[in-house]
Amino acid sequence: MPAASYWLIRLALGHLLLGFTAGAWLLVYKAGWLPALPGLLTVHVELVLLGFMVLFAVSVAWWVLPRAGGKRPPDRGAWIAGMLLAVGVWLVGMGAVSTIQALQAVGRGMELMAVAAWARLLWPRIQAVHRHRAT
Repeated sequence: MPAASYWLIRLALGHLLLGFTAGAWLLVYKAGWLPALPGLLTVHVELVLLGFMVLFAVSVAWWVLPRAGGKRPPDRGAWIAGMLLAVGVWLVGMGAVSTIQALQAVGRGMELMAVAAWARLLWPRIQAVHRHRAT
């Protein structure tokens, strides 16, 4: 397993834990035992959907997809794309809690750049699968 996949999968699992914690806070708030936090639903959705599901999926894809051209590309691009996604998720969450729209916009832009970077990194490897099946 490449080091980038190993650490990004761990980061995704950390996002899952924090997302579940935010979801638990929301449930306990509904029972009336904890105060409301503005933007907590957005934080929960960001952490679980993008911070966990997307980051986990692309990190595993970086690990398991076949090598294009017979060799694994360097992990530098995966690190950059993974950190862009993680920082984007955190910026959107902080912007939601602090109600700073500009912070959310910057975070969404970083998430979009991360998705484009992952697509750029993984597309040649996805094509290698189709070329292998065609032969």
